[in-house]
Amino acid sequence: MNLFIVDDNRLLVSGLKSYLSNRFGKHLNISTFYSGESCLEKIDQQTNFVILDYFLGGKNGNEILKSIKSINPKTEVIMLSSNENVGTAIESYRAGATDYLVKNDKAWKKLIPHVYKTITEPIRRMGSEYGFMKFAAIFLTTFILIGVTVAVVMQIIHRF
Repeated sequence: MNLFIVDDNRLLVSGLKSYLSNRFGKHLNISTFYSGESCLEKIDQQTNFVILDYFLGGKNGNEILKSIKSINPKTEVIMLSSNENVGTAIESYRAGATDYLVKNDKAWKKLIPHVYKTITEPIRRMGSEYGFMKFAAIFLTTFILIGVTVAVVMQIIHRF
């Protein structure tokens, strides 16, 4: 999964990257950016998740958010801001943000369910598209076939 962190605060970016890497390890490919423009140069159809600061060098993060969504509407974007204004949060949701988190000591922990949900999306999709029962039936059938094959091979080996 490709995750982008976009914030002009280098210390925050470094700390958040370390926190998420320690939490999710090999499941995340984390890229960091210190401006919205540099992030937009790399956004593509493979970008799953963006953690985006609302204020980027005085620029409005919602403009970057709209650009991200125009490039890849499926990219989940979490706005991370020190702005506690409800109106600002509503604007972000209208622009396509998945969530709006206020920067505080609990914000990083609130990111975990969002990232986890994005990582496990393929598993949930497989269950909904193919149905769990079908998936379980395929697994059980495969398991039985392997068992029968092993039993037959063992019988053949014991004869010689």
